[in-house]
Amino acid sequence: METLGTSSIERGLRSALTNPRTASKVADSLNWDNSQVSRFLSGQMGLTIDKIDTAVQALGYVCVQPKYLDAMATLCQVGANCACARKGLGECGSGGD
Repeated sequence: METLGTSSIERGLRSALTNPRTASKVADSLNWDNSQVSRFLSGQMGLTIDKIDTAVQALGYVCVQPKYLDAMATLCQVGANCACARKGLGECGSGGD
């Protein structure tokens, strides 16, 4: 729904709810009609706590903790199946750092 690199749930919802191709899917998942979408986008209505998970899922987002992303970044740098490290030859992709 949203381009990569845009990390805000607010921007994601705004983009999805103003895009004719995705607006009805998101609004339907939240059980909102057009007037509720309009009030939400204008700041006159909020998102209740029971709808947060639904809204995030409708955007195709998932919540993860930073430590998970840090671990993934490390594995991507050295290789999740680093043959060099397994043989005691250093880390693959380390570039000598």
